[in-house]
Amino acid sequence: MTRIFGLDDKAKSFEFKCDCCSEIHRGSPSFAYDKPVFYFDVPEEEREDRTFLTSDLCVIDDKIFLIRAILEIPIHGVEEPFTWGIWVSQSEENFLRYQDTYDDDQSGITTFGWLAATMPGYNERDEEGLLVNLKTNVMWQAPGDRPIVELQDCDHPLYRDQRDGISWERAVELAQLTMHGPGDETADAD
Repeated sequence: MTRIFGLDDKAKSFEFKCDCCSEIHRGSPSFAYDKPVFYFDVPEEEREDRTFLTSDLCVIDDKIFLIRAILEIPIHGVEEPFTWGIWVSQSEENFLRYQDTYDDDQSGITTFGWLAATMPGYNERDEEGLLVNLKTNVMWQAPGDRPIVELQDCDHPLYRDQRDGISWERAVELAQLTMHGPGDETADAD
């Protein structure tokens, strides 16, 4: 049984004793993907020729343009949200604009993008087995801050969780699944 610390009406710092590794994990969960899911569709021996990748930008075949961003899910009764460092697609025009103005204050700019990540606990597949892509609003930020992603209204558990927040128990479940469970791509804990 997962032991949950410090539940009461005041916002708390998040911590739990993990059922899988028996360690106490402190701080709201934060996981990041250093590569977008589409990167893995390119055969390894072709990646050098077909992809451009930095810690914040990715271009595949000069057709798919992606930027790294942050998706937050509030945790009920907790000070800090559950944070995912994910990738979202951008049009070529928006991608180039983002790249050209990266060191400028981009606050107030919002663009459309498609979520380009697998996230344990949220990976839904269509009839053909492909991951369901979700529409997003990408809100650019001040220099040094990655864009913030808000999902557009849809009937998907990730959208509902971002809109409504999740329980402490659900945050523990997602953290344990991401750290220790099976998945299409491993996320790194931040």
